Amino acid sequence: EPATRLHFTVEGTMSFTALLFVPGQRPMDLFDRDRKGLHLYVRRVFVMDDCKDLLPEYLRFVRGIVDSDDLPLNVSREILQQQDTVTKLRKQLVKKILDHLLKLASSNDDKEKAAFTAIDTTFGQVLREGLVIDQDNKDRLARLARYRSTWTMGKPAEGETRTDITGLEDYVRRMPVGQEKMYFSHASSLEAAKSSPHLEAFVKKGWEVLFFAEPVDEWVVSHLTEFDKRPLVNVANGAADLASEDDKKALA
Repeated sequence: EPATRLHFTVEGTMSFTALLFVPGQRPMDLFDRDRKGLHLYVRRVFVMDDCKDLLPEYLRFVRGIVDSDDLPLNVSREILQQQDTVTKLRKQLVKKILDHLLKLASSNDDKEKAAFTAIDTTFGQVLREGLVIDQDNKDRLARLARYRSTWTMGKPAEGETRTDITGLEDYVRRMPVGQEKMYFSHASSLEAAKSSPHLEAFVKKGWEVLFFAEPVDEWVVSHLTEFDKRPLVNVANGAADLASEDDKKALA
């Protein structure tokens, strides 16, 4: 059973219909970067399967069909790479998919929330690759990224409900007055990130720390340097931020 489906038609300067889905389970070849692509039809005539030019690598888990009214029927893989129509088609597909995922991520509907959680659990690492390779959609992808943090793994206050993962927008909403930066602990595993000797001082001050602990995060961490105009800082480099203004004056 798919985790989510997406069916839409675009008309105007270009015309196409797409029926897409995100699988409910991880494919065995998920990390094979050559295994991606949608089935391409032109005016309801089958042209090719696994058309790699229609989606970027970080959306290689998306499956489905695209039926274009604008491409020639005799299109080949070589001709596709030279078609300006394909570039525009790809741009529209990526926007539609990311907007659909953002809708699921921000939904108050339990089924939609569960669908996004399942997608993030299964494909979140792959999706975060886009933070490095797709600068045009970096903001959308940053809003989709989910992490564990000192808040998600902390003890909830009375009457409070906590989630297992958090998005960057929710992190910003929880920032207390006086906190101007976002903080993360980066390590090769969750346990190592939680064991950072720098962590306790931030928690004691009431500042949430994100755990960047998946293999992809080592690649992402040097590219995701800010969110919502707030710098993202490694706790290993953020000790100076812990000092109060009075402390700084005393040191001056």
